[in-house]
Amino acid sequence: MRMFNMELGIGGKRALLLASSGGLGKASALALSREGVHVAVSSSSHERAKAAAEEIAAETGNPSFGLFGDLSDPANMAPLLEEAVGALGGGIDILLLNHGGPPMQSAREVSQEIMEAQVRMMVLSQVAMAQAVVPGMVERGWGRIFMVGASAVSQPIPNNVLSNMFRNALAQYCKTLANELAKTGVTVNVVSPMTVLTDRTRDMAAAVAAKKGVSPEEELASREAGLPMGRFGRPEEYGGLIAYLSSDLAGYCSGSNWRVDGGNVKAL
Repeated sequence: MRMFNMELGIGGKRALLLASSGGLGKASALALSREGVHVAVSSSSHERAKAAAEEIAAETGNPSFGLFGDLSDPANMAPLLEEAVGALGGGIDILLLNHGGPPMQSAREVSQEIMEAQVRMMVLSQVAMAQAVVPGMVERGWGRIFMVGASAVSQPIPNNVLSNMFRNALAQYCKTLANELAKTGVTVNVVSPMTVLTDRTRDMAAAVAAKKGVSPEEELASREAGLPMGRFGRPEEYGGLIAYLSSDLAGYCSGSNWRVDGGNVKAL
């Protein structure tokens, strides 16, 4: 599919994207890089991060760096930020909060051990990074913070209690932070992919398919057929919204949950 440059005026800005060697994070990094943003993508695998950065730089011709970022411990965020600032040559203007998807668990079976591990990755490390970049953004009078949300922000996902609990916790943190920063030139938004086709979508469909006794392909086809648009969203459509919301054109947009769902949620 042909992509068009939106000329959003964010060329030369610096972005750090957590857990973004693939999927929606990588799509967001690519969309920003197409607009001239210098990007640093992090991953729990340095090799995957470097490979993603090399692909982005090769496609756009703009600086892109792959960094190791272990979200399992909030203490790892300070060195990750320091490395990103060094690679990009200055403070972070755009931050994407993201993490790997949690294991599917029901409310009755989830253990304290799993909750403790996931809250560090899904909430504590994310908050630590946001708190670390905000002072510089405020000082410069410009900044964009995004959280990769999910349908769990709007409505609970069956058998996914970890996402239901902790994505909502971070979303509420982002809403509170947006209100605190409203007069500073820094915006904070949640962007929720609800029916976008990613590897995570495929994995979740495969898990459901196994319980139903059907093939993953049948489960995906059934889901797609039931969507209002008759198709899944594309990762680049998600990335395009991140790029737009990063621009000054969207400078009055803050504290919202932007759904990329093709009209799937029935409520307004």
